[in-house]
Amino acid sequence: KAWGRWWVWDVRLTSSLLKEAVFSMLGPDLAGLSFLDLCAGCGQLGFEAYSRGARTAMNEPDKRRYALLQGLQREWGLEGLALYHLKGQVLIPWLEDRGQHFDLVYVDPPYDALLNNLPLSLALLDLLGAGTLLGAEGWCFIQHQRELELPAAAGRLHRHRQRDYGQTTLSLYSPLPAPATTP
Repeated sequence: KAWGRWWVWDVRLTSSLLKEAVFSMLGPDLAGLSFLDLCAGCGQLGFEAYSRGARTAMNEPDKRRYALLQGLQREWGLEGLALYHLKGQVLIPWLEDRGQHFDLVYVDPPYDALLNNLPLSLALLDLLGAGTLLGAEGWCFIQHQRELELPAAAGRLHRHRQRDYGQTTLSLYSPLPAPATTP
């Protein structure tokens, strides 16, 4: 019954094709891995990672969407799923200060959002590249509008792949040096 409520708002759904591409790279079993959905929206990617066994954290700064995620977590009895209600640029250093690290970080902010006159996806990539939230052998997925050109490197992160899905692009980064295998 909670799902019926989210159609009222702009929930920024990730296309099925893109979601399928991400999880075909990651595989069916994410047990032992940690996953952060930094801009969760309606939670599609975070819930999928959780269902595949990842220790999952989801962040949604919008009050209504966050309430929806809380409701779904309660309704579905999702134990151990961490939910945060902060702006991504605040959550990143907050989690780092607490010694948190993630194997997988998914970043999909609203395409028109800016931070210090930069597209929010680029600003969050820069923050992740400058910090330690993404583990040494981790992978960062940045979903962004096709027209936005993200850099080949941002701090300690290096882009390994970039693929277009309609008007959306998925860019895949990891810390330098590159891990031996690409998902």
